[in-house]
Amino acid sequence: MLLLGGVAAALWLVFEAKSINRSGGWGWLLVAAIYVVAITLVCFACALCTAASLFRRESHRRLSIAILIISCLVVSAFGPNLIRAVNGLRRQHDEATRASAGPSRPPADSLPPATIPLAADKSSSAPVTRDGQNPQILELKAKIWEAIRTKNAGAFVDCFHFEERFNTPEVREANRNQVEILLRGETIAVEILEIPSKGLVEIMKIQKARPARQVRYSLDPRMMLRIRQEALNGRVERSFLIGEQNGKWHIITLAGHTT
Repeated sequence: MLLLGGVAAALWLVFEAKSINRSGGWGWLLVAAIYVVAITLVCFACALCTAASLFRRESHRRLSIAILIISCLVVSAFGPNLIRAVNGLRRQHDEATRASAGPSRPPADSLPPATIPLAADKSSSAPVTRDGQNPQILELKAKIWEAIRTKNAGAFVDCFHFEERFNTPEVREANRNQVEILLRGETIAVEILEIPSKGLVEIMKIQKARPARQVRYSLDPRMMLRIRQEALNGRVERSFLIGEQNGKWHIITLAGHTT
């Protein structure tokens, strides 16, 4: 019963692995907990039946105990192999999903690969951006990748563009602290995206606000830069607005901080 239940759970996990990973991986813990509870209940029932058989001196008690011992040995022998097989299937599925979802992190001496952009809001996707045709954007991506590779928060913040009134040591230090938290994760991709039309409308409202002394973006946002990272419960993303000034692209700030 335990082996059949384990095989059924393994087959279910194989077919549902994608949705389980997408929901944060709690399904793996749920199935493991159910299997542990099942083992506990079955073992308790077997022990209770064995005790009752011995107490009543039933004629078949020796055969029943022998079957019980053999069953325990079978479960002990094949149970760990079944668990290892399920873990192997899960790892293979994760690797296949990671390989098909996006490019891997490039080495330090090469430029980042071309990426497939995504919109800031989850309900819609932005069109593909051919950022490989823009050497200035590639230069910004290369600087970001180098800062990520070396865990250099200062170099990352150097890619920011601040308004003069917010370009203070205190503001830069606050941004550096935030970047240090970001750099603790395992980055798998840096992507350039188009700003979705809905978001662009809201951005331009801020940029055209009057009077001019009101808080606004340090540059006119023209594109988005997204950093994708691996996490324990799946994947996380952090997006930045980027803009161009004097032929160079920068990460844009609002009141001295990224949005």
